[in-house]
Amino acid sequence: MKQLDVFYRAWFNYRTITTKNRESNLFRRNIANTDAEQEKLLVIRNVCKVDEDWIAEIEKGLVYVEKAIKEERQFIYSNGEVVPIEKVKHISKDSVQHLAKHSNLITREQETEHIIPDKLYSVERLNDYTVYENRFLYMLLCYLRDFVTIRYDKILEITNKYEGSVSLNKTVITADRRVSYNVELHEERKNDKYLREHNTAKDTIDRIDLILKSILALLATPLMECVSKVAMLKPPITKTNVLKMDNNFKAAVALYEYLLSYDKDGYSFETRNTELSPFGENLGDEFADVCSLISFLTYEHGLDIGSDLRKNYDRDEAKRKDQEYAQKNEQLETLKRRLLKSEVSVEEYILSLEKQLKTAETRAVGVEKLREETYELKNTEEKLRLEIRENLDKIKTLNSTIVQIEKDCEERIETLNEDHRCKLNEVIEKHDKELRDIVEKNNERIREINDQLSAERIKFKEDIAAVTSTLNDKTAEYSALEDRYEALLNEKTLCEAMLRALQIENGLVGEDESLTEKENFEKLEKEYLAFTTFYEQQWKKTKKVIRKKHLKYENLKGRNGKDE
Repeated sequence: MKQLDVFYRAWFNYRTITTKNRESNLFRRNIANTDAEQEKLLVIRNVCKVDEDWIAEIEKGLVYVEKAIKEERQFIYSNGEVVPIEKVKHISKDSVQHLAKHSNLITREQETEHIIPDKLYSVERLNDYTVYENRFLYMLLCYLRDFVTIRYDKILEITNKYEGSVSLNKTVITADRRVSYNVELHEERKNDKYLREHNTAKDTIDRIDLILKSILALLATPLMECVSKVAMLKPPITKTNVLKMDNNFKAAVALYEYLLSYDKDGYSFETRNTELSPFGENLGDEFADVCSLISFLTYEHGLDIGSDLRKNYDRDEAKRKDQEYAQKNEQLETLKRRLLKSEVSVEEYILSLEKQLKTAETRAVGVEKLREETYELKNTEEKLRLEIRENLDKIKTLNSTIVQIEKDCEERIETLNEDHRCKLNEVIEKHDKELRDIVEKNNERIREINDQLSAERIKFKEDIAAVTSTLNDKTAEYSALEDRYEALLNEKTLCEAMLRALQIENGLVGEDESLTEKENFEKLEKEYLAFTTFYEQQWKKTKKVIRKKHLKYENLKGRNGKDE
């Protein structure tokens, strides 16, 4: 809640300042009125309704569970053994009775009238709180804790969850400015403090919280802590006489049976959506102010003018404080004149005077602080000047040292270069000799390889010639087979065309036989082309026969015996 108050105060102050500026108001108005249909705000809240029947039943039963725990039921048993007389801490009635029955424990002669045996029966009475009924109470409290915790956590998760989203998409164009921005915000909050405090089911949730705390407090009692150290009971339970007859335990059993038979969630919730689109005048103006702030931050940090703006701010603040101080002085003068005319009381004048003195003291403190800072800056400047002088002397010394070092380095480098040239010449001579030997060996090896390659090249050419001859024979044979295949394929297609023509002529093609499908039509087209080719060939032959019969073909031959 405090964070919300801080944000609201800062936002209120920001809005108060920006609304006083005419240019800012005009820009915000342009933003708010542009693309209002692109504005959308959506808030999702869950309203929970808790069934109070199980809460009332648990509250009723816990009263009896607490009373049953206060009974502190226990079982007392005796643990006795015969121990030396020195270890006996106290003597009970059972010790005397045991000694009367076992006189053999008296082995020494008694010098006095008191009987002191060597050993004695010692009885230790122990209280056992882990009886069945207490273990049942511990199991019931564990069931209650889990039963309530599951529902309590789920109710808090549902009711204290906040989901909000905002969508903005605007492009604002003015005479000297163009701003485009797109905002997509989606937020989820869990365990929200504001929703927790302003929850419609807050009273019921507080009751559940009190029940859970009561259960944990009962589990932390000494009796339950003692019982928790033994194995927990497992259902079904055995109804002993105490569980049947004792009113407190009887009510605890009833609560246990209620928990086992309860099969509902114990709560229900409803989701409520709050949607605003478009925002409206006030909300649109506020979101436009957010856009103006983003634009300013981008401009400030993009141009790196923060220091300049800070100087302007400090100057305006000082000017504003001077104006306030002068205004208060004028008010004091006015009060003083009115005091002389008895128009105001002396107390009012003294009060105003004290306020003005505090303001003056504040200004004086500020001036004194500035003087101290100026004095410190001057001292720092003087120290820096002394350090600069010392550093300059050191630099001069270092420069002379560097010059000497450079001279020594040049001499050393010249010496190293000479040594390096001598060694390099030796290495080059050695390398040239090795290289000549390697070249001679390589040349001899190359000649051998060339001889081998020549022999292999001749053999390879002979093999190629033989393969080429075989390949040519195979190619001719393949071409003949391919031509034969094409002729047979055309003949087959022609036969199919003739067969189809005969089928059509004799009415053997059914009406339901579809030839319009792609595969069937392509086949039909091939048959048509084959038949057309066959028709053209036969027509050429027919024309020759016609010429021979009707045009006296022998008279058309030329002198050379050729057709004209």
